[in-house]
Amino acid sequence: MSEKNDKVEQLQADIEQGVAELVEGEDWKRWLRVAAKFPRYSFRNTLLIQLQRPDSTVVMGYRAWQALGHQVRKGEKAISILAPCTYKTNRNEDKDEDEDQEDPPTQTGKARRVLRGFRIAHVFDISATDGHTVKPPPSPALLDGDAPAGLWDALAAHVTAEGFTLTRAPIPSGVNGTTNFATRTVTVADHLSPAQAAKTLAHELAHAVCHTGMEYAMGCRGRAEVEAESVAFIICQAAGLATAAYSFRYVAGWSGGDPKIVKATAERVVECAREILDRAGLLDPQAHQQAEAA
Repeated sequence: MSEKNDKVEQLQADIEQGVAELVEGEDWKRWLRVAAKFPRYSFRNTLLIQLQRPDSTVVMGYRAWQALGHQVRKGEKAISILAPCTYKTNRNEDKDEDEDQEDPPTQTGKARRVLRGFRIAHVFDISATDGHTVKPPPSPALLDGDAPAGLWDALAAHVTAEGFTLTRAPIPSGVNGTTNFATRTVTVADHLSPAQAAKTLAHELAHAVCHTGMEYAMGCRGRAEVEAESVAFIICQAAGLATAAYSFRYVAGWSGGDPKIVKATAERVVECAREILDRAGLLDPQAHQQAEAA
């Protein structure tokens, strides 16, 4: 077996170990903080970033940094992630994608890209570079209970696009929001501050995008709530809403201690959050320079 394959297998093993640690420990929120910084990255690669450089704020490949006027300093240690190797089915030759690209390009014409395997790609955090054109994103902050401008409207438009009717009204049960799949309605309590209302709407929108309503009947209520709250965490972080008040049930509880469930849940959270952020126009301005999900 080649040295490259050995290194890829080692990263895969690191991912499995990282998933196991998510099950056994209380690191779900820690992983979410990394995922919120890099919404275009897959669960696997956000986990690899967390394991290697959890304090990262902006990561790109060596050439991508150079293109933006930054230079990776000599001796800086790279973050290893996994990038797919693909080929076009209508061509005889195989050609790997650019080193900073995680996802195969969108299918065009008759060309269709097929996954052949994975290879190691190297990215660097902004702290490993010299340059001034790119700035780390500001830390989320909440001022006087206001939501970031346009956030409510963007999320509300997505709710409508999913076929739900959105209302603000009192909720007798005392909860902040509800999603009713039978009536196709989303209700956000009318007494909430603009910031809390936006956070609640993000949670309910996650239900509308990720779920069908059958999760509760199938006994998966805990997992569905963790998914919705995790998606809301990522959305609020990206929008600049303070997220310190978030809490998540102990991972071993809602997952039953099954790493496969944890991995599937994390992948669903990343996919759902990316879709919502993309529609709301909340992805990082440098997101096009980042690798997309593998």
